[in-house]
Amino acid sequence: MRIRVGGLRVVPMPVVVLLELTEPADAPLMLIAGEPPEPSEVHLVHAAPSDPEVPRDPGLVTVCGRDTALMLSDPWQPAGPNGRWWPPRWAGRICPTCDHGVRPG
Repeated sequence: MRIRVGGLRVVPMPVVVLLELTEPADAPLMLIAGEPPEPSEVHLVHAAPSDPEVPRDPGLVTVCGRDTALMLSDPWQPAGPNGRWWPPRWAGRICPTCDHGVRPG
């Protein structure tokens, strides 16, 4: 995947899919339970660049600039370099700014 950085520059990097919950305080409980959230519990689905030191962990902010601390990671991996960055399950909840900032390839 390629992520738009600073408006114009596009940089290849791994993307982590993050779920912004309607009740962010529930995130720690869901992590402990290990159960995926129900669609009604997800406000938006965001993309974040992967942490360079811990590849499957998100960086500090999403592509749209939101803090990732109270978001849940989704295990989705694109089928290939030209696949969509988000899982089909969340198709109606994709952050438009993140979607605009992530490109296949």
